[in-house]
Amino acid sequence: MEEIRKISATVTAEKPLWYVFLLMAIGLASEAWGFVLIKKGLLQHPPAGPFLSGSHLAAVFFQLVSTPLVLLGTALEALHFGVLMELLSFGEVSFIIPLTSVGYVLTPLTALVLLHESIPPERWAGIVLVCAGVFVLLRYKTPS
Repeated sequence: MEEIRKISATVTAEKPLWYVFLLMAIGLASEAWGFVLIKKGLLQHPPAGPFLSGSHLAAVFFQLVSTPLVLLGTALEALHFGVLMELLSFGEVSFIIPLTSVGYVLTPLTALVLLHESIPPERWAGIVLVCAGVFVLLRYKTPS
């Protein structure tokens, strides 16, 4: 943790590390829950037609905005985007964006619990590789 603190000090000099991690936790939780709630809403109320079909676009749009879980999920995704904008306002893109890839772990776990999705070992292997890449990026000090 001390090494991450040293690295992040140059990347997020304007804000304390606890603030960065608090924002990351809020952003990642809202991202994972947002995606899962949107999916759950779509399962409860499947769209009337193809999303991008011109003739069905208005009907699909109004159906989606009248589905509470889709609206709540969309609000959580908007919160995630707001948190991301705050993080990017003071942190380096090359530090902040790799941290957000933790969502690649949280989102499948949330889907596993709430949607009862089955996640094959190959997909978990890919998720582990992403996490390993994040670990490497966090250990690399940005040249001055």
